[in-house]
Amino acid sequence: MANPHRLTTDQVVDLIKEETGTELSASTFRGYVSRGQAPAPVEKIGRTPLWKRSEIVEWANNRPGQGARTDIRKPRRRRAE
Repeated sequence: MANPHRLTTDQVVDLIKEETGTELSASTFRGYVSRGQAPAPVEKIGRTPLWKRSEIVEWANNRPGQGARTDIRKPRRRRAE
């Protein structure tokens, strides 16, 4: 029997929509994974990657919103002299 805490890509996409209301395509999620912006799969069955449900829920609820640039540092404010 399959482990209910391990999710396929399609199940991950459905869970993200359920948790956040955000719709992602499977290819978008796979792109996030390949760039290291989403959790890596914890195991594979054949060629099918599987993710841990708890990691996906945590990631989905804490990821930055659309258009958020996480690679840019905010400038420091100068003190008024």
